[in-house]
Amino acid sequence: MRKKRLFWQLYSSNFLIIFLALFAFTFLVSGSFKNILLEQVSDDLQSRANLLYEEILHRLVADSVDDLDRFVVDLGEKAATRITVILPDGKVIADSERDPNSMDNHQHRPEIRKAMHGEVGTSTRFSATVQRNTMYAAIPVKDGDRLLGVLRTAVPVHQAEVNIERLQLQIVLGGLVITFLAGLMSLYISRRITRPIEKLKQGARHFAEGRLDLRLPVPDSVELSDLAEVMNTMAEQLQDRISIIVQQHSEQDAVLSSMMEGVLAFDTEERLMNINSSAARMLRIDAEKAKGKSIQELVRNVGLQRFVERALSCDHAIEGYVTLVGDEERHLQAHGNILKDGEGEMIGVLIVLNDITEIRTLENVRRDFVANVSHELKTPITSIKGFVETLLDGAIHDKADAMRFLGIVSKQADRLSAIIEDLLSLSRIEQETEREHIALASASLRDTLFAAIQNCQHDADPKAIAIQLDCSGDLEAMINPPLLEQAMVNLISNAIKYSDERKTIQVTAEVTSEEEIRISVRDEGFGIEAEHLPRLFERFYRIDKARSRKMGGTGLGLAIVKHIAQAHRGHVEVQSTPGKGSTFSLYLRRSVPDEEQIPTA
Repeated sequence: MRKKRLFWQLYSSNFLIIFLALFAFTFLVSGSFKNILLEQVSDDLQSRANLLYEEILHRLVADSVDDLDRFVVDLGEKAATRITVILPDGKVIADSERDPNSMDNHQHRPEIRKAMHGEVGTSTRFSATVQRNTMYAAIPVKDGDRLLGVLRTAVPVHQAEVNIERLQLQIVLGGLVITFLAGLMSLYISRRITRPIEKLKQGARHFAEGRLDLRLPVPDSVELSDLAEVMNTMAEQLQDRISIIVQQHSEQDAVLSSMMEGVLAFDTEERLMNINSSAARMLRIDAEKAKGKSIQELVRNVGLQRFVERALSCDHAIEGYVTLVGDEERHLQAHGNILKDGEGEMIGVLIVLNDITEIRTLENVRRDFVANVSHELKTPITSIKGFVETLLDGAIHDKADAMRFLGIVSKQADRLSAIIEDLLSLSRIEQETEREHIALASASLRDTLFAAIQNCQHDADPKAIAIQLDCSGDLEAMINPPLLEQAMVNLISNAIKYSDERKTIQVTAEVTSEEEIRISVRDEGFGIEAEHLPRLFERFYRIDKARSRKMGGTGLGLAIVKHIAQAHRGHVEVQSTPGKGSTFSLYLRRSVPDEEQIPTA
């Protein structure tokens, strides 16, 4: 059903009521005036008849018919009234306007019948004689109780009708004017009533659009003013509550966004209701597009799908582990708990994911380190113990064997000492880096690199290996010279060990960007297979264990280089081609921001 505006409903209703009231008033008033005028004419006719009564009675008693007719004609002309005398049998004996002998019997005229019964009779009808509507008034003429005849007076009612029509026209015109004015007044009143309502409607629409800071004007009427005040109060309360909800939602989003853990909420149909950025990164999905989709659509991982199913089927918190396979394997620890609404009904499940990939990696590294360090320490200790036992068994009496065995023991002791020294050095670097006790200062790179080359020159000379330095004298970086020299000694020593005779080792320092300097050690040695490069800087990782031990390596040199680079807020890289040599690059910062400056120990 089509809805109508309140303004038009009020206006049309008021106008219709006014119109009907004025129409009824016009009808009643015009009818009343018509009746009043006709009654006045009737009363006037009766009065005229009463004035003629004695004269007519006298002539009827005297039976003077001719004289009566002349009297009636003469008096009717003077009084502008038609006068008629009728005998009891209905015969007209005198008439002021027509010849009585030519007139019909009037016995059945309504006013005549009533007068013959002794009452005053009146009637209004069209007169064939005068061709007009005429009003008649008839009274009985009696001599004592004997009815002598009927005296009837009549006048045309044309003028009265004209007056009545004029009056009705005036009433109608006045009614139309009043109706028009009342319509304007109704229009004004309707607008005055609906205008505040329209403003309230617009205000309510603004409230619905979220513009709760607006306030509605208070109308004059009690009802509408109460409504406006209630709506303003409602808007104020809604604004406060929405502000609280928005603040809580923002805080919740901030908490979820800042969490390292991944948080996912699923409904009872396993459709995603909410997800934070950490979970989106872990699962590599679009958080906005993911909402509303099922777990099967989002993640192609059977373990996670089954964990969600199990969490929905349990009435208590559960834990589990999920492995994601992709470009790299990631391990997640999952916690699941059901979600309930305010009435305690289950509405879904909350899944919290912790990425424990790094922990697992560290555990593997720790296990490998313990195994490797045990093996590395066990080898020289076993060798020392074996040769000492041999000497104790009598070999000490053989001077040549004793000297040879003691030399081996001494060599293994030196190797054991070197391993322990490297372990202590590595531990010290890690601890000082964590405690920020390593001092960095702007210093010349050339002096430090030259000192490292001089330190390794005695190993290069027997193999006729040339070590070339390419570094500008004014090139400076934020460094700790002793640590950087130790790292460069390790890199240059490795290059010497794994290079053939008469090869060249190139040490280069160059600026790669406004904030970074690269120091490279390039050799022409055996090169390294690509499969070994990712683990090359792990502790005790060896490409060829037998050859490394034979060359006197501890397996910790490159690990020390990596940690020294990290202590300098830098990093280390390696590029190698089997048979063509390797290039180890150490990246350092040219300057360190003030907030990252490491204080001097």
